[in-house]
Amino acid sequence: MSSTFDYFQAFIIGNCIGSFLNVVIYRLQNNFSIIKPRSFCPKCKTKLSWRENIPLISYFIQRGKCIHCNNPISIKYPFIEFITGILFVISINSSPTFFISNYNFFSNIFFSWIFLSLLICIALIDIESFWIPQVLINFGFISGILGLIFLGLFDDKYIDFYILFKGLSTSACAFFIFESLRYLAKYFFKKDAIGKGDSKLVAILALWLGPIGTLFAVSISYIFAAIYCLVGFSINLIRPGQIIPFGPFLSLGGGFVWFLGNNFFIEKILRI
Repeated sequence: MSSTFDYFQAFIIGNCIGSFLNVVIYRLQNNFSIIKPRSFCPKCKTKLSWRENIPLISYFIQRGKCIHCNNPISIKYPFIEFITGILFVISINSSPTFFISNYNFFSNIFFSWIFLSLLICIALIDIESFWIPQVLINFGFISGILGLIFLGLFDDKYIDFYILFKGLSTSACAFFIFESLRYLAKYFFKKDAIGKGDSKLVAILALWLGPIGTLFAVSISYIFAAIYCLVGFSINLIRPGQIIPFGPFLSLGGGFVWFLGNNFFIEKILRI
């Protein structure tokens, strides 16, 4: 049973990780190294001191402005830090079906935070740039494979090659199916309707969520996308022919399945 202190710790850690995710999101889009140089103001390029880098707190102390050039700091930076903190808190009680049977409490939280951080970066970069960086795809595959390896090591002290094969084969099948849909959509609509990055993202979800979880995640993604489009068109937020990134919806669907687990959705379907 998690205590209030556990949730508080998760929130603080999430804020700190969210601060790092801000760096990753900004620098990948601008082709900068995520390691160096030290954090700097994107407007005046002045390197920031540790006092200017305290997650959430620095933003409010500086009243949302850079103390060097007095330019406003985008609200998205503290927002990402805050949301990451909230998601890290929620993830303490997550039920990732493909992982939970073998993992202990600590490892479940650790891999939950990795998966969530990956989805946050992918979703926000895709929203801003209509692009999913290959380095994030690679990280998703490597961390997912390591997660499957640890499934056996944590429980039986040896690598469970069946679980590893199941994850890799599901990932390959998911990529092939989504790529086929992408080519079919391009054939019928005479233009790209699904990005190749989306196919890779679905393959990552398959590695982390398993076959049933991936099916639920993709289905939920299309439901969220449909709702967004219907509301967007009704309030003129979306224009006809406007490009809408699908990565954020896939990330949202993957996050929902990771939090709730396959059994939650199966029970809901059986009740219907």
